[in-house]
Amino acid sequence: MITTDMYKDTLSVTVVFMLWLSRGVPSLQMVQVDVGETAELVCIVEITGSNIVVEWYSKLDELLTQNNEVKTQDRRFSIRRQYIKEWVLSINNVRNSDAGKYECRIGPVEYKPYSVELIVSRPPEITNTSGPGSYVLDSRVVLSCAARGIPEPVISWLRVENHQLIDLNVKGNNYVIDSLNLSTAGVYECHALARGVKQTATAALEVHVLFAPIIKVPYQEVLQEEGKWTQLSCLVTVNPKADLYWMQNGRRIDSAGSYVVSSQEIGRYTHLLRLSIEILSYSDYGEYQCLAENEHGKDAGKITLSGEQKKKAVVVSRPRDLMVTVGEDALFNCSVLHLSADDRLVWWHRSANETKKLFESPSLKRTSKKTSELTVNGLETAKHDVIGQYNLLIRMVNFSDEGLYTCQIGGHENLSATLNVIVSKDSDTVCQEYHQEPFNLNTTLVVVCLVVIVLLLVTIVVIILVCRFWARRSRKDVEYTHSVQLNAKVVKINQ
Repeated sequence: MITTDMYKDTLSVTVVFMLWLSRGVPSLQMVQVDVGETAELVCIVEITGSNIVVEWYSKLDELLTQNNEVKTQDRRFSIRRQYIKEWVLSINNVRNSDAGKYECRIGPVEYKPYSVELIVSRPPEITNTSGPGSYVLDSRVVLSCAARGIPEPVISWLRVENHQLIDLNVKGNNYVIDSLNLSTAGVYECHALARGVKQTATAALEVHVLFAPIIKVPYQEVLQEEGKWTQLSCLVTVNPKADLYWMQNGRRIDSAGSYVVSSQEIGRYTHLLRLSIEILSYSDYGEYQCLAENEHGKDAGKITLSGEQKKKAVVVSRPRDLMVTVGEDALFNCSVLHLSADDRLVWWHRSANETKKLFESPSLKRTSKKTSELTVNGLETAKHDVIGQYNLLIRMVNFSDEGLYTCQIGGHENLSATLNVIVSKDSDTVCQEYHQEPFNLNTTLVVVCLVVIVLLLVTIVVIILVCRFWARRSRKDVEYTHSVQLNAKVVKINQ
């Protein structure tokens, strides 16, 4: 037999029968096609002559073709010859009923016929499965698959691991799991494949294992500072689902207050059990248990939560009232020890016109829009700054800096002091300050300026009065001197 695809037709299957002059035992060949495709049977006859007769017969011994003539009424059958020696029986749109044995007979000399078995394939189909389900640990599990098709399909077994199919190299209707455990549980697939058929039938069989909880603790000791957010966690592997909970000192912990209990499925049979504490208090320190319990048993894990008790903020020095001359620096003390990130320290300034925030710990973020940025290397400095343990420095004080300064410590007390600004003895400084700060004059500045003006007016009036007094006195002295001289002359004349 010579098998070839001379016509490059993807829907056809060609079988070549080589018929030689010698008489021998007829050979039976097989051709397989799917329903709806075209089957082509090629009979090659090496003998030639005008009297040669080539005939095709069906499985019912019905004459289908004789030489180039079609004898059957079924128009799906035809004879085709591309080469002189070949006689091609073509069957279009193959049906299941076309399956069977066909014969190519040659005359007038009686040669033994050569036969071909036409197989109309049927895609594999899974007809029955058994075995999937839930089993207790160490059980023996038998998975079964039954399939049918033409030709008869062969069953092969695969397993799904990490979203990939792993070939188990097992063929047959059954697959046996001798001892079921966590590693052998999962999804199995039986694949039915038939020779020469493109389609494959597949069935998935999932096997679950039932077992008592298994708890693993990633961190058995947790160290955390009081006042911080804290989370404890356990890994629980269990099936079927279990009651998951936390306990401390013999009491069960539920989601309430600072506690938040949560569970998240992170894998097959595996859950992440968490206990979150929003604000850790000293009473939260101690030993915790994560527990899981189902009908097959229970397990527990232990975690020790410890840490140092939070030190309370201590005020070392308080701000005091200050009286500062214009142009000098002012320093308000507010030294605080053990100030944590949770204890916010804020400096406030309240004047007659507004209240504004100057600094805030721990970042000490400057909020005043009128101050310049700090520089490091002795260049331009800020109007306000914090030095040491949160002491407030005010540079180049002027009258707009007067008011109440408050050191506010979150969760503790407010420490306040007043800043008063006084003028220097030089009145020109006052007037200069008056001209430099026309929009920031307060009551004190107005009063000082009015006092200066009144003193100046009084001084001028005193000077004028003194000048008048001396002018009158000088005039009287002149008149007296003149009168004395006149009397002297009169006396002299009388003598």
